[in-house]
Amino acid sequence: MTKYEVLAAFAESGDFLKPDDLRARFKHRPDRRSVYSYLLRLASQGLLEHPPKCRRGSLAYRLTDRGYARLKYFAFRNDDSTQQLQQPDPS
Repeated sequence: MTKYEVLAAFAESGDFLKPDDLRARFKHRPDRRSVYSYLLRLASQGLLEHPPKCRRGSLAYRLTDRGYARLKYFAFRNDDSTQQLQQPDPS
């Protein structure tokens, strides 16, 4: 589970994802605690955000503008010009 794979999964979803839903998207399911810790780290880097009214027990994340920029950087760095990532309309 690389940073690119995690950010791409959030971009593909286009909305908030719970850590367990993200974990289910991977063929090799990483340890649950590791996923929670990793998502918290990405949030502290400004790549993911919580919903505005995040209640206790309903943890979810979505990609920020900075997260989309990092994903585009990875795609550019890997010279993956065929993949175009678009941010969903904030409606």
